[in-house]
Amino acid sequence: MHTKLTSQTILIVGGNGFLGQHLIQDLIERGVNPHRIHILDAKCTRRETPGPTYHRADITAPDDVKTVFWRIKPHVVFHVASPYPFSTNRALLSSVNISGTQNLLTCAKNMRVQAFVYVSSSSVIHDHFSPLHLADETYPLLSFPAQPNFYSHTKAVGEALVLAANRANGGTMVTAALRPASMYGEGDALQIPNLVRSARMGRAKWQMGKGYGFDGTYVGNLTHAMILAGEKLLGPRDVEGEDDMRVEGEAFFVTDDDTYTFPAFTHLVAEFAGHPVKPEDIRCVPVWLVLALVWMVGWVYWVVKGEEMAFSTRVVRMLSQERTFSIDKIKKRLGYRARFTAAEGLRRAVQWHLGHEGEGTGGEGKKKGL
Repeated sequence: MHTKLTSQTILIVGGNGFLGQHLIQDLIERGVNPHRIHILDAKCTRRETPGPTYHRADITAPDDVKTVFWRIKPHVVFHVASPYPFSTNRALLSSVNISGTQNLLTCAKNMRVQAFVYVSSSSVIHDHFSPLHLADETYPLLSFPAQPNFYSHTKAVGEALVLAANRANGGTMVTAALRPASMYGEGDALQIPNLVRSARMGRAKWQMGKGYGFDGTYVGNLTHAMILAGEKLLGPRDVEGEDDMRVEGEAFFVTDDDTYTFPAFTHLVAEFAGHPVKPEDIRCVPVWLVLALVWMVGWVYWVVKGEEMAFSTRVVRMLSQERTFSIDKIKKRLGYRARFTAAEGLRRAVQWHLGHEGEGTGGEGKKKGL
């Protein structure tokens, strides 16, 4: 597969992390010369993929960002930098996802960047209480206080900034945002390690409630969508009056287009990890009981630690209700088709995890096998 971005100077913000490293390799596999790829990241002590040029910089520091942009003069920017999704550090979330994004947009506009692609989150429209059935891009962005999750709030504000910057004030820079749902893949520090650990401990047989539709996004499908977005933004300008095909200034949900229930998702992981769950062994636990137990443990955790634990009642609700998204828009306007099924993505992710355990911690461990 070839990409039209081969002649562009590309900057990947947050490129030394999980998603950024996959994007680098996808671009290279499609014919982009590694020397045309630049990485802006606060952590560049270990350069995961050789070839691209790494620039250590803090996007919350305007002068750092300006220095990098002036040095490389990028044509296309992919912004994938973000703190840990379950972080409770509101100052960090705001400074990176909001102030940092604004710093990038200011420099990108001043340096006449042609295209700016932002990786948002499907959670920007979710109140974390109500189920979502094939939710689409007509749903409004939610910000605090309607949005109880501060990470999602900051991603929504960041997305709004990016889309508002599209040809702003007579400029020529065009922008777009992608909203993945529950991203996973090789090198994933969140879903796969926890689900494999749960399978080993025999917990995969336990499920909350009866299970509802759950959409995920394999990282290889997301990088495919990102490249398509970059190509479209650099293509012919959107024609006025053809809003049903508009790409610039637009947001797009992206999933595997392969809906599972969350219990079925976990059972696939267990199977690929060598701990299959037999149908007769499955045990259902009422959601209300899990919520009560997590609430009690979470209260003790908050008293001791002074912060919300990662596996909160909010997470329990999300995993025990439908959360599916329509991707008709990205199919029609970007020509997106998932390159990998959920089963193939999970197989790849689990096999990678099993082959690289103990090589590092989380998503910043060694990724040479990606």
